[in-house]
Amino acid sequence: MPEQTKRGRPHDPTIQQQRKEQLMDAAYALMKEKSFRTITIREIAERANMKSAMISYYFDNKEGLFLAVLERFAAINLERLKQVVSDDDPIRAFIQAAVSHFAENPSLSRFIADEIMSQKGPLGEQFINMMPKRVANLLPALIKTQQQAGKIRNDLNPKWVAFSLMTMIVMPFIGAPVRERAWNIAHDDVSSSAWVEHIYQLFMAGCRAPSVS
Repeated sequence: MPEQTKRGRPHDPTIQQQRKEQLMDAAYALMKEKSFRTITIREIAERANMKSAMISYYFDNKEGLFLAVLERFAAINLERLKQVVSDDDPIRAFIQAAVSHFAENPSLSRFIADEIMSQKGPLGEQFINMMPKRVANLLPALIKTQQQAGKIRNDLNPKWVAFSLMTMIVMPFIGAPVRERAWNIAHDDVSSSAWVEHIYQLFMAGCRAPSVS
């Protein structure tokens, strides 16, 4: 094997993982600036200070790299959301966790708007399986526990309730251009604790069981 190839493709698992993380970080940084479809392999490699061939070596192609980035998003977010189940007020905790995730990762909102809302690409479909479908199982189950606890009305469909809540959380982020230009509501506004409380109060006003004060 040529010496140059050996330098480019280390066998040390720690170094390999570091390089993979470096490439994912570079791809994530570019996602903040432009759409997935307009990002090139060369740009990612230059941002990571590596050769373009490293993307093929570690991830097969650009789609594989961005899939790894999305998996990292999903793992962090799902872990946060699973922790809310044990909270004293899991609905409020869920809203806080979800809002925080979108607020901290505006590039994810861009990806959803570009690749899922406006187009049907294979990467978008894989993301739906990784994250939204899992939330579509987790959140209705949480709603059911709150119905059983007498905190949310039993006459409501838990899946519909969960979907309505997710719409309230997600739309301000993926609809950022309209939110900012038409409504003059800033990213900092929808990222704030006041916004979390706003969503919580609106949601509970419509869903709270009559016996709960």
